[in-house]
Amino acid sequence: MSKNPFVLSATVDFPDDVIPGPYDGSLLDELIGTLKGMGVQRVYWLYYGDVEPGSLWAGSLYENVQIPYGTQTLEAIGEPLKAAVRVAHRHGLEVYGVLKPYNTGMSGTNGPCSGRRLSGIEQIGGSVPQVIPFLERYPHTRLRRRPDTRADHGGPVTRIRLLKRDDSPTRVRAENLQLWVSEDNGRYTRLDAALSVTERVEPAPREVRNYHGEVVVEEGRPVRTLTIDGLNISERFVAVTTDFADESGDFINTAFGMVEAYGDDLGTPLPVVVASRGAFWNGPRDLRGDGPDLDSGLGHFEIPLDVNASSEGEGVFWNRLAVGGLIAFAQGKNEYLPGTVSEVYPEVHRLWDGWVDRILETGVDGIDIRVSSHGSLVDEPWEYGFDEPVVEAYRMKYETDPWNSDGDLERFSRLRGQHFTSFMQRTSNRARSMGRKMQAHIHTEAFRPDIVHGQIMGFPPNSHFAWQDWMRGGLLDGITFRTSWFEALEDIPMPGDPPVRSRLVNALKDPVAVEALELASELGIPAYMNRYLSRVVGIEEYLSDMEFALNDERFAGFDLYESASFLRAASDGSRLEPHKGWDDLIRGKVRELGLLT
Repeated sequence: MSKNPFVLSATVDFPDDVIPGPYDGSLLDELIGTLKGMGVQRVYWLYYGDVEPGSLWAGSLYENVQIPYGTQTLEAIGEPLKAAVRVAHRHGLEVYGVLKPYNTGMSGTNGPCSGRRLSGIEQIGGSVPQVIPFLERYPHTRLRRRPDTRADHGGPVTRIRLLKRDDSPTRVRAENLQLWVSEDNGRYTRLDAALSVTERVEPAPREVRNYHGEVVVEEGRPVRTLTIDGLNISERFVAVTTDFADESGDFINTAFGMVEAYGDDLGTPLPVVVASRGAFWNGPRDLRGDGPDLDSGLGHFEIPLDVNASSEGEGVFWNRLAVGGLIAFAQGKNEYLPGTVSEVYPEVHRLWDGWVDRILETGVDGIDIRVSSHGSLVDEPWEYGFDEPVVEAYRMKYETDPWNSDGDLERFSRLRGQHFTSFMQRTSNRARSMGRKMQAHIHTEAFRPDIVHGQIMGFPPNSHFAWQDWMRGGLLDGITFRTSWFEALEDIPMPGDPPVRSRLVNALKDPVAVEALELASELGIPAYMNRYLSRVVGIEEYLSDMEFALNDERFAGFDLYESASFLRAASDGSRLEPHKGWDDLIRGKVRELGLLT
């Protein structure tokens, strides 16, 4: 069988493009024309809903304060995908509309003192930064926490226990610790009383794993603890800091494993959500503005408690995520994921099918379904996905609760997954009836049985995505092959640390990646490699990866992910400004490889 023609593509996640400056029709034409001039033959354009706010299918991302030129851009060009299709076809390029069906809102919180827009969806600690109107209308359609782990704010906190990751000595003493409290995660005040602190070495009460699934603390192994007694804290939000002003901390653990709070029952910890100074959006946090971002999904990064609580540290992106100097908690558990809908509700079926129709009606050449999104970032993802309709269906079929055993959870996830496969079947039929191609992201980083916390970030938990069945069932005309974790955080982007998991030669050795490529080859389904531009892998290695894909018969294309990494709008919208000179480097490599004449 002859190799499919190699397709160089670029993904346009347009909200990122309109952060630096506004777009009008002329600048949109310049963007598409520049991509064509770099050898791009296909554009993958992410779709974010109707621009009419009263529509059931309305989006809201472009109105988000973090997208400062979004509204101005919509006024100039209308719905972006529809505008892009016209321009791209005029330039002779293909356009695929990319739909993230679970993308109905962002994760994280805006605190009451943040000064940012508050949505109608509340989480512990504040308001979800952005949700679509559908979610405010139908909040019950989000993925729900299982009933026996839901919790509200209880009585006063009488004890706080801080746990180190090992039993080595610590420099932290009672006089170094500070406690801060708040009623609303906004205005924190310091408790002025002297603290009664007991230092011990005790058996670890549970296993602690970090973001990458590595064991930080083995259950039962000795760990050093600091126990603060004699408290009577009625405020819901509590933060612990120290008075150290340097960066040489030794009291290290994951945020999720570092703190326990107790009420009247000193034998059983209270249910809490935790935070560090880290946040995906608007970080790092402090006690004066946004307030800590509780239950953000970042609780499994290892951080030091005893460092400067106002230091910005080093780096940019990474600095927002794992920042020490503070550990915060609040009583209770969030009942729903922040901004991820469940596939089991008829209202959601109508939303998704309507989005598919609107994408196809723009005249795209194909549609690509991507499962990952930004609305499911929490510290305990496996506690979610237990929506009443599917729980009751499971109970009727198996006469037991779905969380009783690992076997029950596996059967439950497959029952839930059938709903998504039905959506894939409807979408494939609809696209092909209109003469369009059907494609899907095959997330080899997340579609796996042995998934760790960093890999589930961005994905609906407790649902089996039957990607092999989609391929064998003839639903797909191509696959977007992906190995990168959420925001390419499979490696820690720290100075001097080379990439390991994100290095392509390593990623392609993964058994799930091997299986996906072998199945695509067996079935004759083209596989297009989607790869982050920036993050840990440098530009020279990235260009080598492009050459590798061209010379690997398993791949039919390479996707530059994403355009905003190398092309930026000027702040007045008058022109495009290349970023870091990467556009020239990519263009040169594409020409060297014979993909641009």
